[in-house]
Amino acid sequence: MSQEKQASLPTIWCVGGTDSSGGAGVTRDLATLADLGVHGCAIVTLVSAQSHSAMISSKAMHPSLINEQWQVLAAEPLPCCIKIGAIANDAQANTLSTRIEMLSVPRPFIVWDPVLFSSSKSPLSNLSKNAIKQLLCVVDLVTPNTHELASLAGIFLDSEIKREINSNRDVRHAAHTLIDNGAKGVLVKGGHALWQPDAIDLYFTKSEETAFSQPRVHHSELRGTGCMQASAIAAFVAQGYSIHDALTLANAYVKNVRDISSSSCTQSLSTPTRQNVPHVPKLAGFPVNRDIFPTVSFIKHGPFTPGDGCETDRDVFDKHQHERHNKPFLPLSQTKRGIYPLVDSADWIETLLPTGVETIQLRIKEEVSPWDQKRISKEIERAVALTKGTSCQLFINDHWQLAIEHGAYGVHLGQEDLFTADIDAIRKAGLRLGVSTHGYAEIQRVKSLAPSYIALGHIFATTTKDMPSQPQGIDRLERYVELCGDIPTVAIGGINKDRCKTVADTGVTHIAVVTAITEAHCPATAYYHLGKEAGFAE
Repeated sequence: MSQEKQASLPTIWCVGGTDSSGGAGVTRDLATLADLGVHGCAIVTLVSAQSHSAMISSKAMHPSLINEQWQVLAAEPLPCCIKIGAIANDAQANTLSTRIEMLSVPRPFIVWDPVLFSSSKSPLSNLSKNAIKQLLCVVDLVTPNTHELASLAGIFLDSEIKREINSNRDVRHAAHTLIDNGAKGVLVKGGHALWQPDAIDLYFTKSEETAFSQPRVHHSELRGTGCMQASAIAAFVAQGYSIHDALTLANAYVKNVRDISSSSCTQSLSTPTRQNVPHVPKLAGFPVNRDIFPTVSFIKHGPFTPGDGCETDRDVFDKHQHERHNKPFLPLSQTKRGIYPLVDSADWIETLLPTGVETIQLRIKEEVSPWDQKRISKEIERAVALTKGTSCQLFINDHWQLAIEHGAYGVHLGQEDLFTADIDAIRKAGLRLGVSTHGYAEIQRVKSLAPSYIALGHIFATTTKDMPSQPQGIDRLERYVELCGDIPTVAIGGINKDRCKTVADTGVTHIAVVTAITEAHCPATAYYHLGKEAGFAE
């Protein structure tokens, strides 16, 4: 790779130990980052002589050497992220915490994978309560497995309780113990949580919980997956993905590496002339195969209190399993690709119906207009009446109860609406369902509902509403369309006539527009020209 190209890559500092076998530690970090198109730099905390089955020795670096390594790297532009692995002792932890606190704001995103033991169960780290608390307060995400979580949380618990984790309730209690002691986010990896039917990584903040579920692999001797996953999270954050998308992509990446490595081992075993190296991960690249992505579930909670009556472990499992086996919503009646106008009144629907528009959405923005429920009900009733007996598929935004009451064709919901809407009632009423998404995590959440379509946005900057995410762009849109598989897709956000062809070329089913029609001199003509420019109309 040329120096110019390397300089253009996002940079991540990897802080941790070396592994002479190459299976874990900063060696695995750097290989993962290179595989994902990120430049990695190393700050070594300890040198271990180890393999998968044994560790002969481990030598901790003096804090002054760690400080010097940091100084050399800090002479260059700061990294996008810092990934921390094994920290041998309090002196190292204090040096790192102090260095992080001295960084200019905004600081790089910092992930700490608390490697306490080697693969052979030999200890790598000896940290006090104060050192751990200091680290928790300066990092953005800590990524323990259940054994590491038990060790870390146990240090902060005053009562004499068993330091083992045997249920999801134990996971929540321990994760919130770390949060109460300074952690901003905790990702608990589910590989060792054998009570779970599937392997579920659980992400916690003070007010939310997100589950990333994959079919469990019962026989895997792959090393370094914890280092790999934490490094991949940092890589995706460095590339501009939100934390939830980074967690989703990293989960898929590790799944892909497991699959490829397992396949490689099987081939090696069947080829006697080749040396079999079963414990070393293979390169996998950016995850694109939709079969490797986790099912994602968002769970909302208030402040956590042990024994507060939260759902049981079985409730959590059943919730996740149920979401993956939902009866699909009815498909769209009109499957031809086309322009999908979003309008705020029945008058607009009446104006556009003569164009032959096949899909349209009534989106009444109550925060802008002084609508009351009675007026909204009458507007929806009129919109439904206008489209009855036509080929136009009318979706009602948000107001699912009124859509059911007046017999609309479908309902469109946002992500927050999924917490409050009665999804089963919408399905049983025979209405179609469309859902907004803003990235990988939300797409994987919505796919489990088997909706009639998935809206992907916002693709470009838009002024029609405040958005919770950055513009996605064409490259991501193309990947999202592939991820959705056979589910129809709708691109939305800042799309005008000049952008229609580029958006259509991603394979998206519909292109949603607002101002490109509502602010046009002749809306009906604008609708026709948008479709022609996209290649949808003759």
